[in-house]
Amino acid sequence: MLVVVLVVAPILGLLLILLIARFSPNAAQEADGARDELPEITPDEFADLVQEVVTATGLKVVFSALGTGGVLEMTVRDPRPLAGGRMVVHATPVLRNGKIDAADVLSFADGVRSEPGTLKGMFFALAGFTEEAQSAQRSSPGNVDLIDGPRLLELVTETLGAERADALRKFRGFDPVRRAARKDRLELEDLGQRPT
Repeated sequence: MLVVVLVVAPILGLLLILLIARFSPNAAQEADGARDELPEITPDEFADLVQEVVTATGLKVVFSALGTGGVLEMTVRDPRPLAGGRMVVHATPVLRNGKIDAADVLSFADGVRSEPGTLKGMFFALAGFTEEAQSAQRSSPGNVDLIDGPRLLELVTETLGAERADALRKFRGFDPVRRAARKDRLELEDLGQRPT
């Protein structure tokens, strides 16, 4: 009898865990208010997009590496004689971790400043940046541009055309209207009101 209990109890426990995992809501998405049905852009597509935008602005890619989690690291060069120089690009398509915080921005800015010959850094993040991160960017000693999904969509429209930008709207993180509506809804919920 004891052997039956020792064998059956773990199997029932495992089945219960699988049942809960299968039918429980995704906490990260539920915390956002409602599920966003748009798919995420793949890391490879995002890396290709950032490289296309960077080269379309006239910058030359010197080095490019796609790292863990789809994070793209690039070194680019502006070939203009007097205004040009070396720049560092850091781009992440990750949305599930939320907005980029001040610590990440300051770390990147410090890395940009400490690399010899680097004039500027560009930090692309589809998830966007917290207000603290934007404040840190303004006060950091390194020259860093923060580019979120809607701003990247504007750059795509300017450099690659409206048709390419429209194709990106099918992915999460690019649409400023959707993000603004979600922000308004979350602010209303914080105030204890129901969104209309």
